[in-house]
Amino acid sequence: MAADPLFDTAQRVSRAGALAGGLLMLAAAVLVSVDVIVRKLANVTLGGADELAGYALAIGSTWSFAFVLLNRGNVRIDALYHRLSAPLAAACDLLAVLALLAFGGVVAWHGWGVVAQSWARNSHSNSSLAVPLVVPQALWWIGYAWFVACALLLLVRATARVAARDWPAVNRLVGARSIEEDAADELAHARSLQAQGGEGGAR
Repeated sequence: MAADPLFDTAQRVSRAGALAGGLLMLAAAVLVSVDVIVRKLANVTLGGADELAGYALAIGSTWSFAFVLLNRGNVRIDALYHRLSAPLAAACDLLAVLALLAFGGVVAWHGWGVVAQSWARNSHSNSSLAVPLVVPQALWWIGYAWFVACALLLLVRATARVAARDWPAVNRLVGARSIEEDAADELAHARSLQAQGGEGGAR
């Protein structure tokens, strides 16, 4: 498949967003763990750990959606999928992306209303932290907006491949991953780690 700079950029941004979201959730897990330990040992609480963890989970989740979609990591029930003809499988794949785009679009549309309302009212959380709600809500919404943009890009690219009847390319873009693909990726990852270990030992 020919190089696609726009799609490659979407991949890089989504990967960075997923990494940042993962680190944010890891930080929240550490904060909650520390709060639990301190509360058990010293009978005191850090305060706000659960609230911050909730924000981290929401933001980190939305920023991972685009990465999962672009890398075909979403869960599918494919008991019959691999038995379908290539055109029919491609039609199912396009329908799946369209459904995700519609769902994400609805959530992003209503989410923007929530963000705008918090901004207009200068809303703060009802807690000791008094967090300006527009901050976590905006970060959460940006993740959804990026997901919608990536889903739209994916739909356009896949539709073009369907029009060209390039079924292998359609599968690489939006098709369900096969067991063989997963196994090949695991093997490539294992070899990469082994090579890195060999280089470290040589040094």
